[in-house]
Amino acid sequence: MHFTTFFFLLSAVFAKNILMSNDDGFAATNIRALYRDLKADGHNVIMVAPVSQRSGWGGKFDVPYTKDLLTDGEFGYRVKGDPAWGYEPDDMNIWYFNGTPASCVSFGLEYVIPKYFSNFTVDLVVNGPNEGLNLGPGTYTGSGTIGATYNSVYHGLPAIAISASNSNNSFYKDSLDDDPTNPANINSKVSVKLIDELFKAQGDNSRVLPLGVGLNVNIPLVGSQSVNGSCTSPKFVFSRITGLDSDVSKITYNETTGLVGTTYVYEEALRTCYNGDCSLPSEAAVSQEWNCSTAVSVFQIDYDATLVLQSQVQGLLHELF
Repeated sequence: MHFTTFFFLLSAVFAKNILMSNDDGFAATNIRALYRDLKADGHNVIMVAPVSQRSGWGGKFDVPYTKDLLTDGEFGYRVKGDPAWGYEPDDMNIWYFNGTPASCVSFGLEYVIPKYFSNFTVDLVVNGPNEGLNLGPGTYTGSGTIGATYNSVYHGLPAIAISASNSNNSFYKDSLDDDPTNPANINSKVSVKLIDELFKAQGDNSRVLPLGVGLNVNIPLVGSQSVNGSCTSPKFVFSRITGLDSDVSKITYNETTGLVGTTYVYEEALRTCYNGDCSLPSEAAVSQEWNCSTAVSVFQIDYDATLVLQSQVQGLLHELF
């Protein structure tokens, strides 16, 4: 009895307010699994995510220009003619919005929370887990999951982008279960472990991450999708967004067909290190070469060059200033 009371009080102390979004849609399995498990962990969670698939929209800020949906949402879970935003009939903490991931977070902050949850102060924004990895600088600018994350950081909020290797876009009503080998459940378990560790380390600090800082997290193939089902509890590895094995898209042209395509190439610029710990592996290297490992990269939104680089360029242009 005393132990139960102590556990309840301990959970209450660490209960935090979390705003969630993604780019795969509010009905995707991964985000529903994490929403379920964060709530079960004692946190207060509000989800505001796109009604449709918005992968690859980056940080674009797109809002609906009609009050109703002009097309069906992802999986047909919301249909043409439904309101452009709304919540689940049986759970008012789960909202959809006909916008991009970045605008979904803003809609949550500027409309949903003030209007319906006035006592809710966001401690952390969690985007994902994405269905598919987001590795390297190319996906940093192109991923809707990461776009929602750095937009959250722009607004002064601690934020995490979480991406997983299970790239199949699945409907939670078809795929969400309690199977411990289900990748969505393991992705959620890994995410909760990381989030809880951050909150535990926060202590009496007012913020869980420094101002202007976010995390990019990439989880490997796990559970039934890993080799022989062997990866069920991946270790965490600190990584860099850039570095060895980071690649960038490049156009190819086929002389025979006259068509263009894309390929990925490694460029020296992506291996050049100016900031942070240059000895860390790139998140791409962790994903490709480290067995059963989750890459955790720290980024900042101060995109200005270092003082040394600024001085070099100022020297080149000194006659103009």
